[in-house]
Amino acid sequence: MPGISVDRRALLGTTAAAALGGMLAGFGTGKLSVPAAAAVPGYRPFYGKYQSGIIDRQQAHAVFAGWDLQWREGSKKDQLRAMLQMITDDAARLASGRGVLADTEPEMAQPGCELTLTVGLGQSLLDVAGHGQIGTLPHFAGDQLEQQYGQCDLLIQFCAQDPTVLQHAVRAVSKNLRGLASRRFAQTGFASPGVHGFRNLFGQLDGISNPEGEVREEAVFGQPGWIENGTTLALRRFEMDLDGWDEVDAAGRDHALGRRQADGSPLSGSSVDDPVDLAAANGLGLPAIAANAHVALAKPGSADEVMHRRGYNFAGQASGLLFASYQRDPATSFIPVQHRLAAADALNTWLKPVGSGLYAILPGVAEGGYLGEQLQM
Repeated sequence: MPGISVDRRALLGTTAAAALGGMLAGFGTGKLSVPAAAAVPGYRPFYGKYQSGIIDRQQAHAVFAGWDLQWREGSKKDQLRAMLQMITDDAARLASGRGVLADTEPEMAQPGCELTLTVGLGQSLLDVAGHGQIGTLPHFAGDQLEQQYGQCDLLIQFCAQDPTVLQHAVRAVSKNLRGLASRRFAQTGFASPGVHGFRNLFGQLDGISNPEGEVREEAVFGQPGWIENGTTLALRRFEMDLDGWDEVDAAGRDHALGRRQADGSPLSGSSVDDPVDLAAANGLGLPAIAANAHVALAKPGSADEVMHRRGYNFAGQASGLLFASYQRDPATSFIPVQHRLAAADALNTWLKPVGSGLYAILPGVAEGGYLGEQLQM
């Protein structure tokens, strides 16, 4: 990429002293030269206490892109810091409808479509920074993981209402990371979020009973967490056996999920807003919701298990669900719940887990700062 690409890649390949002296204007002091864009319809704020794209309203399109860093001689901390400063600059521009520096298609950053870029680091990069401990996801029963969808060093969640603007953002950031990191995957998803989640490719309403308000904020950003105002993202990729699902009748589908596919209501109630009551009985005196139904096993056993889900469908040679879960501590929430589901969920007959990763989502940033500055590298 002409101009900016040479400078940016050079700065991550130098020694610590040279990197600090050769950064783009404003980067060496940890300050960005990008002016703040006015808040206007069609744009979500980039700067703030938390990163966007987490607890704000879910967009219709997403790309989860993962990279592994390509280290050069010199300080890894300096290289990581400089890369995060570059990503911050790119994300701030794209989120406000401007192309990245030296963008060859800046017009594709328009129109405003609520674009967000949410940045996370794998444990490998936290180790480089010397700050934070989230670990990695364990092997779960039934996992048939493929390396291309596995744990990466760096993850960026791109979300928008317009897939063209979204794909431009992915490409613009990817071009600027060439030579600095190798991209492992770009997992593309779609959804039509409504009041009660969205329809997954099984036809079920997905994302029902997500926490809201203060409960959600506490579950995602509360303490103890790996860092103040940060959170974690567990990303799992499930392929769905849609042909096999076609052979299941309506009653069988409802039994496996524990909700009625038609309207999302739990089998223990009559409205989608009714709580899941595992003690309720049906007309025969049997449990209305089976013990191995998905909702029975996914229901939080305590406040520690509450998490915020932001999933997306995917389709192509294989079809399925990108399950994105945000929580302050995966060890007490996502991991125990996923172990229960992996061991006994009735839906497992039609699901194949092929991707899995855990990422430390960085805190938000104020204007003039950069993502990851709280790591004090």
